[in-house]
Amino acid sequence: MSDNQFGPPQPGFGPPQTPGAPIPPQGAPAPQAGYGYPGPQQQPPQQQQSWGGAALPQQGYPAGAPGGFPPGYPAPQKKSRKGLWITLSVVSAVILAGAGVVGYFAYDTVSKTGKYKVVMPPTFQGMSSEAGADTAQQMAEQMKQDTASDPDSLQPEQTVAALYATEDGSRMVIAAGAYGKVSRPSAQVDQQFKDMEKEGDTVTQKKSVDAGPLGGSMSCAMVKSSDTPDLAVCVWADYSSVVLVMEKSDSVDLDKAAADTRELRQAAEVLK
Repeated sequence: MSDNQFGPPQPGFGPPQTPGAPIPPQGAPAPQAGYGYPGPQQQPPQQQQSWGGAALPQQGYPAGAPGGFPPGYPAPQKKSRKGLWITLSVVSAVILAGAGVVGYFAYDTVSKTGKYKVVMPPTFQGMSSEAGADTAQQMAEQMKQDTASDPDSLQPEQTVAALYATEDGSRMVIAAGAYGKVSRPSAQVDQQFKDMEKEGDTVTQKKSVDAGPLGGSMSCAMVKSSDTPDLAVCVWADYSSVVLVMEKSDSVDLDKAAADTRELRQAAEVLK
């Protein structure tokens, strides 16, 4: 009888025993692998397949990745130029928008230049314009002569004038000006007050005010001369007209004068 009564070791009982080691009884669990024995080798995981049948790459850090970065540390990403292109696109849009705004204002200026005329109404706030209208006409002619030195700013086609007054003379509104082609409305408003000062009048409290729904520029001030009482004076100007409105009353102020001027302008300035 052979010394090994159990016969040759069967598969599944673990690694072979060293010489002289006791043989475990049949049915006993296989000895665990120690430091001297490799553990049971794991089968490599099967690769998953995509819908097309091609093998999908293993999860985790791919073998042979550039840079030699260990698993779990992704390789540094290349710097993208996407931000640069976005910045350039925004800058280009702003430039084009600015050009569009400039073009719009240029078109708007040309479209409004010389498109309106001024026709003074026969009455204003219950006051007639018949008496003393020649005084207003003289003022309008003087304004026309003053603008002859700067034809590029104002090219008048027709002067306009009206004088509105109550029967007792306690209140008076004088309007004088011209319509035509005006290239610099705000400069014309300032020039009218400068001309008053050149003639010896005193201009105080000058301020810019709302020109109203017709747009353009308007300023008002208190004006005093040697032979007249204090007057509230407003001047409006747009690309078609320049008109000066003087108001005299016992209790006149710049806010009321501005409101009256806007009301008169709304009634007088119309499309040609």
